[in-house]
Formats: sequence, C-alpha cells, structure tokens
Amino acid sequence: MSEIFRRIRYLINRRRLDAELESDMEFHREMAARAGRSNFGNALRMREQAQEAWGWTWLDRLVQDLRYGVRILARSPGFTLIAVLVLAIGIGVNVAAFSLFDMVALEPLPVRDPDSLVRLERRSPQNQTDEMPYQSALFYGPNAKTLSAVMAVLGVPPMQFDDDLIPTSTSFVTPNYFTELGTAPAAGRLLDPKLDGTASDAPAAVLSYGFWQRRLGGNASVVGSVIHIDKKPVTVVGILPYAFASLGGQRPDIWLPIAQQPYIIEGSKILTDPSAPSVRLWGRLAPGVTAQTAGQELLALTNELRKQRPKDIWEKEYIHIAAGGHLEVMQPYMYRVAAMVAVLTFLILAVTCANLGGLLLARAVTRTHEMGIRIAIGAGRARIFRQLCTESLLLALLGASAGLALGYVVLRVTLDQSDSPKWLSATPDWRVLLFTLVIMVAAAVFFGLAPALQIARQRQHRTIARQIVVGAQVAASCVLLIVAGLLVRASQHALYSDPGFGYRQLISIDPQLSRHGYTPAAARAYLDQMESRLRALPGVQAVSLVSLPPMGHSQSRFSQDVPGHSIDVYPNSVQPDFFSTMGIPLVLGRTFFPGEKNAVIVSQSFARQAWPTQTPVGQKVVNGDDTDIVIGVAGDARINALTDDDATEEYWAAQPNDLPGMTVMVRGAGGLDSLPEAAKSIGESLDSRVFPEIRKLAGLYHERVSVVEQIANIVSLIGLVAVLMAGIGIIGLVIFTVSQRTKEIAIRIALGASRVRVLTAVLRQFAWPVAVGLIAGTGIAAAGSRLLRKILFGISNFDLAGYGGAIGVLVAIILVAALLPARRALRLDLAKILHYE
Repeated sequence: MSEIFRRIRYLINRRRLDAELESDMEFHREMAARAGRSNFGNALRMREQAQEAWGWTWLDRLVQDLRYGVRILARSPGFTLIAVLVLAIGIGVNVAAFSLFDMVALEPLPVRDPDSLVRLERRSPQNQTDEMPYQSALFYGPNAKTLSAVMAVLGVPPMQFDDDLIPTSTSFVTPNYFTELGTAPAAGRLLDPKLDGTASDAPAAVLSYGFWQRRLGGNASVVGSVIHIDKKPVTVVGILPYAFASLGGQRPDIWLPIAQQPYIIEGSKILTDPSAPSVRLWGRLAPGVTAQTAGQELLALTNELRKQRPKDIWEKEYIHIAAGGHLEVMQPYMYRVAAMVAVLTFLILAVTCANLGGLLLARAVTRTHEMGIRIAIGAGRARIFRQLCTESLLLALLGASAGLALGYVVLRVTLDQSDSPKWLSATPDWRVLLFTLVIMVAAAVFFGLAPALQIARQRQHRTIARQIVVGAQVAASCVLLIVAGLLVRASQHALYSDPGFGYRQLISIDPQLSRHGYTPAAARAYLDQMESRLRALPGVQAVSLVSLPPMGHSQSRFSQDVPGHSIDVYPNSVQPDFFSTMGIPLVLGRTFFPGEKNAVIVSQSFARQAWPTQTPVGQKVVNGDDTDIVIGVAGDARINALTDDDATEEYWAAQPNDLPGMTVMVRGAGGLDSLPEAAKSIGESLDSRVFPEIRKLAGLYHERVSVVEQIANIVSLIGLVAVLMAGIGIIGLVIFTVSQRTKEIAIRIALGASRVRVLTAVLRQFAWPVAVGLIAGTGIAAAGSRLLRKILFGISNFDLAGYGGAIGVLVAIILVAALLPARRALRLDLAKILHYE
C-alpha cells in the first residue's frame, strides 16, 4: 500500500521532485568536477533510474514515444498517407461487414424491452418449422404463465388493394402486437385488443408509413377512410411510424387484425384447422423468468395438447425458444454466408497488414543511420523496439479512425440504396467501436511486430521474413481473386444460362383456392373452367397445373434414400402436360396418365446420382409407406432449386387432394402484356371472392439472380482492391530488396555481370514464396468453393476458367510489381553507389 501512495505522491508532486532531482544532480556534478573527476557518467540514464524508483516513468516514456512517433510520421508525409489509406481500406471493409452483422444479429430492435422477446418454433427429432397452427397459439397464450404475452403473425400472399392490378403485401397479427412492441402511431391509432380482438369487431387496417406516403400521398385524411382489401371494405384506423421495427424483419404495407382473416379471405378455415401450420409465434418472458424455465413449461403444455389432439402434435414435439428481439433469427445457412464474408474481409486485412509490414521493412533502410546513433548513445534494443511498436500503434490508430469513417460511409450508402428497414442506422455502436479497437491492435501487431524486431536487432538484411510476407500476400490475394472469379462466373451462369424451363414466356396464376376453403371437387370445377378459358385466349400456347410453381412462395425438400446413399430431393405434383407447358424435355420414358398413382418422373440429375450405371426407367423409389415406379426421366429444370446446380427433382401426378393448392402455368407466344389482366378478369368472373396472384416468371427470375450478381460485384471489387494492395506491397518489398543489395549489384555489374542476370539472381529469392503462396491460396479457395456451391447457383467444385483466370491475373500483377523496381535498378549510377559505399 505504501508503494502505491509513494507513486501517487510522485504523480502529484512531479514537477517539484523533478526540479529537486535536477538540483541534486547539478550539485554532484560540481562536486565531481572539484574532485578532479571529469567523467560524471550518463546524466540522462541516471535521471531515468531515479525516476524509475519513484514510479510512473512508463507514462513519461509513453508520452515521449508518442511525441517522437508523431514527429517521425510527420517527417514522412508520403509514407504516412499511403500507410493510413491502405489500413483504412483493410479495416474499413471489416468494420462495414461487422456493422452489417451487428445490425442483423446483435443489435436489439428499437422496441420495448427487446431482451424479453422470444421466438417460439416447433421442433422434434425428425421435424422443425417456424410456423404452428393458430389453434395451438390460442392454447399456449392463456396457459403459459411464464410468458406475459403471446403474439401471432399470419403472413399471406399479396392481396388486392382497391382496384390495383399489382398485389399489395399484407399481414394479419394479433391486436396486442403493436402494444407489446411499445409502438406509437404516426397518425390515428394502432390495433387494440379491446377494439379489434374478435371477428364481430369492425374491420380495421393499419398502414405502413411508406405505403401511406407512396400510394396515398401522405394525406392525413386517410385515417378514418375506407379502403378495400380483396374487395372487402376495411377502415384505416392508423399509420405506423416512419422507423417502425417489426418482428422477424417483416415489412408488409397493410396490417390487419388476425380475427378478421376469415372476413377478408372469405371461406378460409386456416384459423380453425388444428393441423395447418399458419402463424409465426413470438412471446414475451414474464419478469424474472428465463428462457429455460419457459421452455420447460411449454413442453408440459405441448404434452397436454397432445392428449387433446394426438394427430396434430408430433412425437416428442417441443417448443424451441430463440431470442426474438433482433432483426433476424440467424439460420444455419446465414451463418455460412456470414462465415464466408468474414473470411474474405479478414483476408483483405491480412493482405493490408502484409503490405504495410513490407513497406515498414523497406522504410527501415532509411532509418539504419538513425537507429545506429540511438544505440551508440545508450538506447537499449528494448527501448528502440518499444518506440517502433508505438509508431505502429499510431499508424494503426490513424488507419482505424479512417477505416471507421470509411465503413460508416459505405454502410450508410448501402442502407440508403437498398430497401432496408428505416430504423437501421449506420452510426457505430459500442460493439462496432470495440471491434474496431480489437482489430486495430491486432493489425498493429501483425504489420509492426516483425519489422520492429528486425530493426531493433539490426537484422534488416535477413530475407526470411520478407519471403514469408510475400507468400502470405500471394496466398491471400489468390483466395480473394479465385472467389471473386467464381462469384462472377456464378452470376453469369445464373443470368445467361437456361434454368431448364422456358421462363421468358411463362406466367403463373395462383388462385389460392385452399385459403378460401375450396374442396377438391370445387377446385376441380374452378380450375377446369379457368384452363378452358385461358386456352381460348389469343397467344396462349399451353396451360397446365403445378403444386409448387417456379420461384413461388413455398418450397419443399426432403432426403430420399437410394442404393448406397441419400439425395436431397425437391418434390412436386403436376399435370401430365406440365413438361410440355414448361418446355422441359422428356429424355426417357413417358409422362403420366391423368391421376396416375405410384408413378414418378425424376430429373436427369436425380437419375445420374441414384443409378449411375443402370437404366432409371423401371427402378423403384420408396417414399414413406409407398413404393413408386420410375416411368420417365425429365431434363434438369430448377423448378424449386434455382440455386442448386444439381436440380434433383421428383414429379408425381396431381391427385384430387392436391387441386385446392395448385397454381396454373400459362405459356404465351410473343408479348405477355395482355395476359395478366385477362387472367385477372377470368379469375374474378369464376368466383368474386377469389383474387388470383399473377406473376411473370421472367421478372421473378431476374429478381432472384440479381442477388447473386450484386454479391459477385461486391466481392469482385474487394478482390480487385486486395490485389492492388498486394501489388503495392510486392513493389515495396522488391524495392527494399534492391535497395539493400545496391552495393552488391554495383560490384557485380562492375565486374562484368549483365544487369539483367544480376537482378534475376536478386529477385529469384521471391520465386519460392510466390509459388508456395499460389499453391496455398488455390487449395484454400478450392476448400471454400465447396461452401460457395451450397449457397450460390452455378459454382462448380473446380472451375478451370475461374481458377486459371484468377491465377493468371495474379501472376501478371506480381510480374509487373517486380519489373517496375527492377527497371529502376537497371538505371543505377554505379559510380555514385561505389563512391558512397
């Protein structure tokens, strides 16, 4: 304790004690002179030793090192500017990527008590879904004492607003939804359990702020007016705020009370069907209750519900509780995408640090004289090492500050240009600042440690560190270039290759008969009439039915056991003429007979994986309790697997029970502009309650693949930046190598060796690190392409064009980076060099 007080005393009385120390040293210097001793010793070192006894000298030295570091960096503005810019790019890319992840997965929603919000999902050892029957939600709500509130959201396909041809996105919610989120209206009121909780209440609607501004001109008189949703009149009771944050990232234009769903969608029985998963469920934990305690109670309630409805509850079913107060619940595939982005951005930082480390090594040549003088006057190697590390930290601080600003600008532009939730802000929070601090320190260690060690030990002439730096640069740049090339190839493949069906001349018409309570017989009558009238329209070439249309709202996949292994299969139920309507060739066998059972048609990819050496037709496929016979093989068509290059699809003949959920596919000739309006009229004339959703597949296809194109463009830009930085780093290292060996080069040339031969010998030391870097980078990229193949469409495990192009570009850049300083070395003035040496 006395030691602490002594140090605090020195800190408080520092100026007085320093003055007394200086007076004492002056006295002893005079006494030594009177005694005839001219060598008093190193006064600076003795002063430092005395101050060390008092404590806090580390603070003085830190301030001294910082001041000296600032002077050194200010003395070389060109080097400092380049170093800060390089670091800003490397750190800024990482900050922007982490900020985006922070927004999606870590930052809580701007709602009331987001930490107590949870997402409820059905799970069992064999099944999982994020939806459950509304009847189950009604059971859990009042019976779960560990939950203070339960909120249900029923998402439905877009619905017709007034007389607009383009459908409008809508969502049904329990009336406590906005109350539990603590949302205040921008105008009017929001849904209220007392006013909108039952089917007998007056139909009400809440509009999103964007829809109100975009479609209704922001007119305040809209509140209280009547609009029509699928021809049903509802009253607008309020407008949501501009920056409203919804659960699960849903952003419909119109919000409706869930009790009014049977009124809006006439004939619908989805709220009363105890076996139909329909709603997403959120809850709010009661005060003091943990998620584990709530999960135990919900398990007991699920077991009780099984006793009441044994057919509707899975075996060993339980309710999984996940954090619900964030923008999105991270699914496994999202973590794979986040991991891919993290690897790419860290590679950018690795290339950046390697570049800067090389530049610091090259700059060390100009500081050899300075370091020699400092060592000669008594500076220890540890002192020099600390000073160099302080300079690296200063550079890292400047680069991190610029990178933080760059990341903010990039993220702000991205949010402004994209259709992102309005409450999202690019302003960094404490997590982003902490991440920036950590990455700043890591970068300072990465790029500054090795040069500082070499300079402090006076071992600048060793080449192993430089070779390691070159190898790391080449490997990281190689990975980035190959990944960027694969993504560009994937984008081109998705945009310009045929997905296996003629999407350009197709429209889908989804009457959504199942949600209107149609029976199979009624659906058959409706669809027969629609098909007949559609075929009579001019320009219509073919009409057929399918359960899961291309790029629809739902997709199904299961694991199919085949001899020796299993295959992920995309199933579908179709009419016999579906293949001709879609333009899918039948390669082997035949199509279905109407209503045929225990028969299946498989895609070429499925047949190739299941029976590589056998004839597919006649083979047996086991699906549950049924055994189907393969009657035909269709061409690969990514009906439900647009992002899967294998297209392992199975088709069955549509059965009567499938009809209420089937979609009509229409192939037209020439333009399709008149078909949507005609199809809308036909649908409404057959049943005034039904409003078919009509979509052109060409537009849907390009919307889907545009995501791939955007990712490819971003990663391509990242790869280009990384390679340019790698080129700068390699140029710096080669310049450093040449400058280190100028005397040797001059002597060899003076003795008769050709300049080219001498430089070839000098640069040969970089051959093996470049080769090792290329091999390592190619191997890492090959491993990473397996992950990319699961995420993006059109990426093969080993694309010769993608790999070869990326490696060729990188080798060309490396050659240019080596030849530029080599040309400079060829012009050395030998006389001046030898005279100086």
